[in-house]
Amino acid sequence: MEARKPEACGQCHLGPDHPQIEIYMESKHGDIYTAHGDRYNWDAAPGTWSPGVDYRAPTCASCHMSGAGPVLTSHDVTERIAWETQAPLTVRPQDFAAFPAKTNWQVEREKMKAICMQCHGKSWSDGHFSKFDKTVQEYDEVYYKPAKKMLDDLYAKGLLDNTKFFDERLEVEFYELWHHEGRRARFGSAMMAPDYAWWHGFYECKKRYVNFMGEARDLIEHNKKAYKAVDFPNATGSTVKPPEVFGK
Repeated sequence: MEARKPEACGQCHLGPDHPQIEIYMESKHGDIYTAHGDRYNWDAAPGTWSPGVDYRAPTCASCHMSGAGPVLTSHDVTERIAWETQAPLTVRPQDFAAFPAKTNWQVEREKMKAICMQCHGKSWSDGHFSKFDKTVQEYDEVYYKPAKKMLDDLYAKGLLDNTKFFDERLEVEFYELWHHEGRRARFGSAMMAPDYAWWHGFYECKKRYVNFMGEARDLIEHNKKAYKAVDFPNATGSTVKPPEVFGK
């Protein structure tokens, strides 16, 4: 019961940079869970928890871990996803450098579609993922790639200092463009929360992008170095990846 309820995931997946629990609760799935979740059969045996029988609308676990129809239960949450939407530039899961998946995204996309089609028709499922793919393209091509090119140009011209990150305002602006607004836009589209896809996502992306590019062009036009924070605490931590997680 504990693992199947969205609150279990929401203990970590919340807040400005990855608000999955807020996104879920805004979605129709979350609305149905709020209304009818007390009548779900949370105690069904593993591998038997069935949509339309034990619950009316999915929780996080239903889509990403629990078995349904032809799709088997899995604890590997890199399964069933076709895009790594937490990354700065959206990539296929096997190309995510931090934790590359050992899966084929096309196979996994079909698994997720099969999960959706336990309740929805094929045309609905195909339409949802078509719109989601266009969201990814919009974020990658219109916002992230031009902003990353500008950031690299500023470093190359010596107008930003790349020895530390976050001690110059444009570094913070770039980081929050992908880590906050960019994630919210992509997550909101993936999980059907229009307020997060637009107002907390692309609307905020657009504002931050315009400000970032405007200030960057001003630095270039006047060949002016960006202001570097003098008071910059806690910037001496180790960048070595812990071997307990990543191996030696």
